[in-house]
Amino acid sequence: MKRNSTPPPKAEPGILLLILAAITLMVIGSLLEDARQVPYRSFGGLIWLAVLVVSFAFGLLFFAQYTLPLSGHDGWGEGLRLLWRYYNDLAARFINERFGPRPKRQPRSRRARQTQPKPDDMGLPHSFATLRAGNLQSHQALALAKGNSFARPAGPGFVMLYAKEKVTHLIDLRKHLRRQPVKASTRDGIPVETAVTVIFRVRQDIDELGPEPYPYERDAIFHISHANSIDAHDSVRGWMEQISPRAAARLINEISRYTLDDFFHPDPSSVSVFDQIKTDIKRQLTRDLASTGVEILAVGVDLLTMPDEVEAQRIKTWQAEWERKITLQHAAGDAEAERRMKKARARAQIEIIESITQNIASVRRADNADLSSIITLRMIEALEEAESNASLQALIPQQVMANLVMDTTTQLQEWLDGPEEDQP
Repeated sequence: MKRNSTPPPKAEPGILLLILAAITLMVIGSLLEDARQVPYRSFGGLIWLAVLVVSFAFGLLFFAQYTLPLSGHDGWGEGLRLLWRYYNDLAARFINERFGPRPKRQPRSRRARQTQPKPDDMGLPHSFATLRAGNLQSHQALALAKGNSFARPAGPGFVMLYAKEKVTHLIDLRKHLRRQPVKASTRDGIPVETAVTVIFRVRQDIDELGPEPYPYERDAIFHISHANSIDAHDSVRGWMEQISPRAAARLINEISRYTLDDFFHPDPSSVSVFDQIKTDIKRQLTRDLASTGVEILAVGVDLLTMPDEVEAQRIKTWQAEWERKITLQHAAGDAEAERRMKKARARAQIEIIESITQNIASVRRADNADLSSIITLRMIEALEEAESNASLQALIPQQVMANLVMDTTTQLQEWLDGPEEDQP
């Protein structure tokens, strides 16, 4: 059994019972007599018929208030009309099943069966097939037609079909999500695969604020009811299934405008390629679907996937690029270390030489001083002070310090030999 369907009702006489009761009461009333044994005849039959009609009418009015969920004058009127239709439909069905000929079923074309769904096939309550009325959920709306032309939108809530009206579409007013796989090629000819996701709904009427959770534009239902199409397999494609193919076609066109490096090496100072593509697709879909009653809420694009050989080649390219950057960083670090070592060495030499020079000058000003011994002691003190300096030890290795000591000793020896040769 299909969803929202109930077993077909048994054949009941409906309004035929009222007619049979009226005939019976008229016959009984015409046969009755008054106290003087005068028969009522047709007058008595009319009295009993009037009593029956009034009783039936008041009964319909009483039960009409419980037929519809809405209270008030409109609810009573629609309920009374619905009850009267119900009794008439029962009588017509009873006559057809009991006395009418059984029509032969003539096969229809496959397209006719697909383009003219029954209420049960669309998920409507079974009352739309029996009573031509029913309650719709808060997110549902109907597109009704008379003949081949659109009549009116209806719903949500209680909907009653008028004369010659039929349901053509049951429209879901909630948000919808559709995802479409996409195969495309970049501008440099590399095949990629991805998927596009579109979130959309029936265009809402923001000016109509009321208790309905999904207020929709009336014109949007008209456009959506004419949006169905037939695909290559001769099957109906509804309006909800036409959005994602449009987005997929737009995405293929957008991917062909960029190279593969544009997707994986974006410019940090500008908008990413994926964000730009999503914005463009949403704008194009909104423009294309403006006259179809569909509102595009969001567009998403999955990450690109490439063939294995292309991915392996890109990994090698990235690896070579990172190795080049690492080599450059190491070379820059070694050059900086060498520069700092030379600078520290020069600073240490200058400090040692200045210290010894100052000490020698002070010794020369003294009388009868053993210059060689004093110079030797001062040099040893300066070297010990340099060796004990923590900052110099952190900057200068042991081998460099030894070279500094040898160079300093040589310079002091040349400086001492020079003044002695100049003396008379």
